Amino acid sequence: MIRALLIVGSIGLGVSPASALCIYGGVDNAKTTVAQELRDSKWVVRARIVSADYHWSDEGESWTLYRLRVVETYKGRIQPRFAVFTERNSGGFYMDGDGGVPDLDRDYLLFLVPDPWPKNRPPAAKGALSINYSCGQSKPWSEVSSLEKRALAMVSGGG
Repeated sequence: MIRALLIVGSIGLGVSPASALCIYGGVDNAKTTVAQELRDSKWVVRARIVSADYHWSDEGESWTLYRLRVVETYKGRIQPRFAVFTERNSGGFYMDGDGGVPDLDRDYLLFLVPDPWPKNRPPAAKGALSINYSCGQSKPWSEVSSLEKRALAMVSGGG
């Protein structure tokens, strides 16, 4: 476990474009590490999108509710199927393919937390989870390095 955290801690990756509103631990556009997000997330999974509900609004908040299926769990006990809520703004985390439709053919590495603002969400988002840091280490599985994959396997007891 310590070896895995050392490996994960040494992996420093970039974040989403600076144009995003991304604040982590009070730092604007913070560059997180996998180790930080592992520590700060309740669940870490590889998951595949099953469906998505899009709500577009010119007057209120636009948002998306993604429904996902767990492919592999690295941290925490999570239901085999779960939902992730994201606002459609500069701090959102999108799992969309070309044409703005759900990216049903891709797996994602997701660092998840309980929704920090459940009372401010639409009723459809009740019980949904949130991405730990939208500009952090959550990303398409195809962008996860082999070093990161080994470290995740070690953290979960698989390596």
